Formats: sequence, C-alpha cells, structure tokens
Amino acid sequence: MNLRWIAVSILVLALAACAPIGGHQDSGQRDTQLEPITVRVSGFGTYEDSAKDRLNTRKRLLARRASQLDAYRNLAERVYGTVIYGSSTVNDFVLNNDNFRTYVDSYIRGAKMVAVNEHSDGVVETVMELKLEPRFRACVSKVADDQVQDLCPIPMPRDNDSVGDVQSRGVDSLYYLD
Repeated sequence: MNLRWIAVSILVLALAACAPIGGHQDSGQRDTQLEPITVRVSGFGTYEDSAKDRLNTRKRLLARRASQLDAYRNLAERVYGTVIYGSSTVNDFVLNNDNFRTYVDSYIRGAKMVAVNEHSDGVVETVMELKLEPRFRACVSKVADDQVQDLCPIPMPRDNDSVGDVQSRGVDSLYYLD
C-alpha cells in the first residue's frame, strides 16, 4: 500500500513538471501580437516592337497598364493562391498532349503601387505591395484553404497607412494615387 502511494505521488510530480508555465494564452491575445506582413510583387509588360513602339505614347501606356494588371494578378496569386487545371494525354507510354490552365479570381484592396520602371530593353516593370493585417492572418489560419477568399477578405488597415506618401499627405484613405 505504501509503495502504491509513492508511485502515485511520483507520477503526479512528473505530470506537474511537464505542465506549461504561465497558463494558456487566448487566441485573441496571439492575434494582437502578430506583426503585419508586407507582400511585394512585380508585374511586367512590354511593347510589341520595342524599337518602334517606344515612341508611340499609346503603346507605352498600354505596356504600363499590362505591367500593372500583371502585378495585381501576381498579388492575388500570392495572397489567395491559384487554381490550376491540367490534363495530359498518353498513348503507348508517350505523352501526346499536355495542357495546363490557371485561374485567379480575387478581390484585392489596399494595394499600393511602389514603382514603375521602364527598362532599356522595352520591358515595363510595376512593383506593388500590400500590407496584410494580423486579423487577416488569424482568419486564414482558422479556415480551410478553399474558403479563404470568401471568409477572409483583406481588412482595411486600422492606422493611417498613407503616412509618407507624397500624394496623400495625411489623408486617412486606403486608396493611393499613382
């Protein structure tokens, strides 16, 4: 009987030693401790004929617009992911046909155009960034991957995120002027 009490007390002591110190943190407390993440992407566009079209203002603007749309698409892919459809045809152990299609359907708000660079070879590069708030990250961690877009919209920043922008000068707005 005495040996049983000694064994039980040693078992209780061992379990108490393995218990976490400081108690359990609430998930709401963890969300406030997360730092915002800034996602930065580049998009590219070009002219049809870089030697001739560089002088055409309309085609330069179209190349710039193409790079901007590519940057938005890259941003949506980075935040929400991409749906990929694929099919392959094999005949006598030889690949005959291989098709892949990607699908991006997202709603992005709060993206900021950081820079637009026109390179010497006719490529126009647009750099964009988006700040992901901690509450967005918390939502993403709680839902299934295929439900993130529907259940976790990108929230508006809580603070004035336009500080330092020459164009916005202290305006509490999520939208930026190019």
